[in-house]
Amino acid sequence: MNIHELLKERNLPDFLSREEMVNLLQENEYGFLPDIEYTMDVSEPKIIERRYVGGKAVHSSVDITITTELGSHTFTVHRLLHKDGKKRPFFIFAGIYDDIPNRYLPGEEIAEQDVDILTFCYTNLTHSDAEPTDKLGAVLLKNGREKPNGSGLIGIWAWATMRVMDYAQTLPELDLNQAAIIGHSRTGKMALVVGMLDERFRYVFSNCSGCSGAAIARGCMGAKGEVGYYETGECISTMLDGAPAWYCKNYMAFKETNVPVGFDQHFLLATIAPRFVYVASAEYDDWADPTSEFLSALAASEYYEKMGYTGLVCEDRLPKAGDVYHEGRIAYHRRDGMHFVSRHDWNDYIAYIKRHMNDEL
Repeated sequence: MNIHELLKERNLPDFLSREEMVNLLQENEYGFLPDIEYTMDVSEPKIIERRYVGGKAVHSSVDITITTELGSHTFTVHRLLHKDGKKRPFFIFAGIYDDIPNRYLPGEEIAEQDVDILTFCYTNLTHSDAEPTDKLGAVLLKNGREKPNGSGLIGIWAWATMRVMDYAQTLPELDLNQAAIIGHSRTGKMALVVGMLDERFRYVFSNCSGCSGAAIARGCMGAKGEVGYYETGECISTMLDGAPAWYCKNYMAFKETNVPVGFDQHFLLATIAPRFVYVASAEYDDWADPTSEFLSALAASEYYEKMGYTGLVCEDRLPKAGDVYHEGRIAYHRRDGMHFVSRHDWNDYIAYIKRHMNDEL
C-alpha cells in the first residue's frame, strides 16, 4: 500500500479556508489568545559570556516584564548574538531547561553555523500542567480558563513567544525576514500554534510534537517498534487525562471518541502556508506517533499545492530513520533514537533554512 492510500484510510476532513481553519482550531482545541491590555518592558542586556563562539558572539540575557490590570510577571530571554553587524537568520526557541547551553540546546555549536538564537524556558511562564492561575497566566487570564473557548497553557506560551518576537523586531542584528520558531514536544505543539497565528515567522519547526501537535488524531496507532516507550501513540483522551489545562475546555468534547469533529491536525500545518513548516520525528518515539506526524505533513501538502507551492516531496513509502525531505515548503525528517532534540535535528533545521532563505513567499 502506498502512502497516499494509507493517508486515505485516515478519512481526514477536507480543507476549509485559512480563516475557517484558524477559527476552528482556536474555538475547539487551543482557545483564543488572551485579550487584555498590557505593557511590555525590557531590561538592559546582562552580559553572561563575551567570548561566545571563540569571541564571535555574545551570550547575554534580558528580562521581559508584562504588566496588566491584574499584575506583572517577568521572564528571562537568553540571547546568543553575533557581534560583527551582519544580519543573520535567527531562531526563537521555546526551551525546556533554564541553563544555557543544555542537552536540547548546544548553543555554541548552533551559533557557529551562522545563525542567532533567542531562547527562554517555558516553565518560567507557567507551571507545566496546572491550571493557568499563577505566573503569566494570572496576569493574562482574570478567571483562568473560564470561557469554554478561552486559552489554555499552550495559548499562554504562544502569547509570550509572540512578545519575544515583538522584542526581536527591535534588534538590528537580526534578519527579520528569516525568523524561525522552534519547539519540542509540548512546546513543539505551541510552535505550530505560533506559526498559525503569527505570520512574522517564515519557518516553523515542530520537533516530536505528537498528539495535538503535528500528528493527526484519526487512526493514531503509534509506530510499534521493538524499542520504544509505548506501544501506541498518544491520543486526545490520554492527552486530556494528563494535561487538560494545555487546551481550551471545548477540546474535552472529543475525549471519548479521540476524533475532533470537522478538523484534524493537518489543518494546523496548512494554516502556515505559504510559509515553511518542518515536522521532525524520532524512530522510536512511539508516544508521539511518527507515522501520524508524517501523514499529517503529507496531507497538508495538498493545501500547499492548491496554492501553487511545492509541499512535501518524499518517497512513496513510510519514512525510516535517516530520511530527510527538504525540497518543499513542508519538510520532514526522521532521525534515529527517541524523544529528544538532538544536534542532528538542529543541523537539519539550519540546513533547511539555508536552502530556502532566498525563496520568495
